[in-house]
Formats: sequence, structure tokens, C-alpha cells
Amino acid sequence: HNAAQDQAIAAGKAADAAFSKRFSDLADYDQKAEISVLFDVNSANLSDKAKADLKDLAAKAKALRGYLIQVAGYADAQGAAGRNQILSDRRSAAVVSYLQQECDVALSRVLTPIAMGASNPVAPNETAQGRAENRRATVRVGLNRGIGE
Repeated sequence: HNAAQDQAIAAGKAADAAFSKRFSDLADYDQKAEISVLFDVNSANLSDKAKADLKDLAAKAKALRGYLIQVAGYADAQGAAGRNQILSDRRSAAVVSYLQQECDVALSRVLTPIAMGASNPVAPNETAQGRAENRRATVRVGLNRGIGE
């Protein structure tokens, strides 16, 4: 009789530990996908390629349980910092609007978009190619560890 109670207690403790881990994992996300959407100079308009890439990303995300999408807009280092901040905000907003309006991504699945201005360049701003790579929005899909298991 005691052995059965000991097993039941051990099973209860294991279940409690598993629940505690899953609950603590609710704040943690694993990155499942990432794309960069490129923009023309002084533009926040999405190209046909960007739209296709976003549709593909949205379809993959919606197949996951517990996903969230993070969008960060960027600009190259040309021009005034204030203008670049506004432009990067417009770029992230364009991506979010497209995801929600054309890809049917629920409002609750997109984190507040962020405008990063000319910070965090992925390429040197001294070349035309580098500046083109820095005019972007980065879109990441994260899967919630606590829900997605």
C-alpha cells in the first residue's frame, strides 16, 4: 500500500514539475522563420517579391500553434536620422498591414512593430549594395515554448 502511495506522490511531483516548466516557458519563444523585406530608396512600398515572401511566411506561421510575429523596420544611413526613423516606422507598418489585411494574420499574433532607423546595419552603408540591404524590414516568427509543445 505504501509503495502505491509513494508512486502516486512521485507521479504528482513529476506532473507539478512539468506544469511549472511549461508555465515558465510561456514567456520564451523559439525562432522558427525569418525573412528580410527589402525596400527602394525613400519608400515603404512592398514589392511583388516581398508580398509573395510575406504570404509564404504567414502560411508557415499559421500552421504553428502559439506563434507570434515580430516586425522591425530599418533604413540605410543616408539622410537625416529623424527621417530615417520615420521611414523605418512606415516600413514596419506596411509589413504589418499586409500581413493582417492580405494574409489574414490575426491582430493578436503580431507584436507591436518597431522602427529601428539606421541602427543595426546588416551591410556597410558606404556602398550602394550595402545601403540596399539595410533598407529592410525583418520579420520573425517565434513559437511559444509553453503553448507550442
